[in-house]
Amino acid sequence: MIRKLFIVIFSLLLLSSFVFSQESKAKTEFYLFYSPTCPHCKNVEQYVSTIEDKYDFNMVMVNVQDKRNQELFIKILKDFNSNNYGVPQLVINNKIIAGDKPIIASLEKELKYCQENGCELYGTVSEKPKASFTSIVLLALADSVNPCELAVLLILLSTVLIKGKRKDVLKYGLAFILTIIIMYFLMGTLLIFGLKLVNTILPIGIFYLIFATGAIILGLLNLKDAFFYGAGNFIMEVPRSWRPTMKSVLEKVTSIWSVIIIAIIVALFLLPCTAGPYFVVSGILANYVWQEVLLWLSLYNIIFVLPMIAVMFLVYFGVTTIDKIQRVKEKNVKTMHLIAALLLLLAGAYLLYLAIISF
Repeated sequence: MIRKLFIVIFSLLLLSSFVFSQESKAKTEFYLFYSPTCPHCKNVEQYVSTIEDKYDFNMVMVNVQDKRNQELFIKILKDFNSNNYGVPQLVINNKIIAGDKPIIASLEKELKYCQENGCELYGTVSEKPKASFTSIVLLALADSVNPCELAVLLILLSTVLIKGKRKDVLKYGLAFILTIIIMYFLMGTLLIFGLKLVNTILPIGIFYLIFATGAIILGLLNLKDAFFYGAGNFIMEVPRSWRPTMKSVLEKVTSIWSVIIIAIIVALFLLPCTAGPYFVVSGILANYVWQEVLLWLSLYNIIFVLPMIAVMFLVYFGVTTIDKIQRVKEKNVKTMHLIAALLLLLAGAYLLYLAIISF
């Protein structure tokens, strides 16, 4: 009980620092349209360099001599009903300011306003808030300590060892783990594809609120199993009624292909057992471009299978036995649920923060 209370207190402290560290305001960003040969533009640049230590901003320099930038410049001028095609021109807080003297006279006032009240860069759509590396890793860690797939792997390895083939531990273990990774990667890709479609309909704040609620509910269910294991005749693991059938199927493993088929079945039918964090992280990644999605999914799934990889190698090299691992797992199952609960609650709090700031 003391160890559980320590974990809870530590996690609450982590949660506080995690959420409140996000409260710093974003940098004020603005466009400066300029030409390298323009002396008035140089005046603005020199002035900006004198105030850069006083304000947190990012000045986007746009060279109008670049043909691609000319189209943007003309479009913005039309939007502001301006016929002044000279430079320098500054776009900040949905305003356009032309000429070095007006810019120098107005910029500091605009920066103060933006840092106190916030402002948007004209010509861009407000970027949908994205969760950090931390939130995705937390969710992957929460998923990795879930006992579902680990329980299946232990039964599989036990079956292999009973048959007296230690060398098959590595072969069958890797086949099982790689299949799980591939299946989860594919399911995650399909899920995110669907969420991207939904994301075009739902406001982003509602979208994050839904997934924040899901993460918090899953965290509370795991917290229930941490302190009142099995209460309500429900646990966040493989249903007890499934276990005898699952064990009898695993005992019939005779080849790599049978392991792969079993892993596919496990990935599909045990998805409700482990899918909580995965659904939440998929909701986060739905706001990313596909190149980023694939990288994040790869990282997530690698973290997800780390405990299974560790168990496989420990058994293969004879460092420990299946029975010992099973005893350790059973002894610490409540702690595993507690860790998963706290990580999910952390992720849920962060997603809730993203939902609030997006409204």
